[in-house]
Amino acid sequence: MNKWQRFRFLPFIPLGEKQQMITGSENHIRLSRKIAGEGMVLLKNENKTLPLKRGCKVALFGRGSVDYVKGGGGSGDTTVAYVRNMCQAMAEKETEGKVTVFQPLCEFYIKEFENEKSLRPRMMPGQSTEPELPQELLDAAASACDVAIISICRNSREGYDRTGEENDGDFYLSKAEQSLVEQVTKKFEKTVIVLNVGGMVDTNWFYDEAKIPAVLLAWQAGMEGACAQADILCGDVNPSGKLVDTFAKSFSDYPSSYNFHESEDYVCYTEFSMVCHNAYEADGAVHLEVEVKNIAGVLINASIFALFCKMCLTLAC
Repeated sequence: MNKWQRFRFLPFIPLGEKQQMITGSENHIRLSRKIAGEGMVLLKNENKTLPLKRGCKVALFGRGSVDYVKGGGGSGDTTVAYVRNMCQAMAEKETEGKVTVFQPLCEFYIKEFENEKSLRPRMMPGQSTEPELPQELLDAAASACDVAIISICRNSREGYDRTGEENDGDFYLSKAEQSLVEQVTKKFEKTVIVLNVGGMVDTNWFYDEAKIPAVLLAWQAGMEGACAQADILCGDVNPSGKLVDTFAKSFSDYPSSYNFHESEDYVCYTEFSMVCHNAYEADGAVHLEVEVKNIAGVLINASIFALFCKMCLTLAC
């Protein structure tokens, strides 16, 4: 059993050659960045928007450009020597001659982020608020740059269940994020979205938007995750990740959404079997004959029945 004892492999125990630390070593950092890039998913790439052309002038928008979320909070958190954000990662690409970054935007977001941190010292990654973008800064970026990149970040942790409410800044964009997207897409013909998120999010706002031709689902990919994002944007790494979760069209399409967050004190787990015996259209209406059996033994109310009727209709269409 000794070989499986967790404390034997904590970061402060030297396990490498010549008794050096291996957690957080240069080899591990390089491997972390490689794995991060391989796991990211290119959700959308129209008109060969990505990779960015060499020498392209880019404007980095959104609090996520500086407030990078490396991973989950609570018991999912890890201690690392540093975390690099999108502004830092793209600055590295600038030194390589691959892009030119519009620095006044980065300076604006860094200043706003640092000010908020001073007021909220216990603020966790991804919990910053989206600042209001000055119009003159947006105009200057639009006149100087070819492509806009908006980073959307999310805090993910235990004890923080999702509600699916509109403008929640979690599954859906917050009002401030919506405003930012509208402002930027009005000024730029090409806007790339980077999703630094830990779970499913709404996709309707970019799915059919012509001015958002590229979307990278970058997840929360560790201390070098932002650098892996930059690797993909600049064409140094081919995004080879695939989706392992279903991204529903709306939050209500997830079967558990109707009652999962009805209380802070409990979660009601229900399980049903459903058989659609007959479905037909008459007089402009769809008629269903559905048999719903409650396996868990909980009473079926009208709202639950309506949910399964909706699911049946979705499947029928």
